[in-house]
Amino acid sequence: MNIVAKIRKKASERNKKFLVLDILLTLLVLYLAIHVLFISISGLVNPNTTDDSPTLLSSVMFFCLGLTYVVRVIEMIVTGKKEYFVLSTFTAAFIISVSVFMMVLEYIK
Repeated sequence: MNIVAKIRKKASERNKKFLVLDILLTLLVLYLAIHVLFISISGLVNPNTTDDSPTLLSSVMFFCLGLTYVVRVIEMIVTGKKEYFVLSTFTAAFIISVSVFMMVLEYIK
């Protein structure tokens, strides 16, 4: 029960709007990750069907993950908490740049 108490404490400390955005984006990332996994498994079982959607879904998944970190950075700015601010900012920029790079590579080919 100690884990549940920690989660409730963290949730009570956070701004509710940012918490809802964070949860929605995280759920979207989880959905996309599971979707990519099932598409990849079906492609391994039946290699006759080629589908380029895993790359696009992966880039969208990375973009949503980057948006999750952007929400956390904006929440840090609004609330004035500076713990892990620089690390979160660089993480958000890196993940979004990776997703944009994947999208560009997908549309170049």
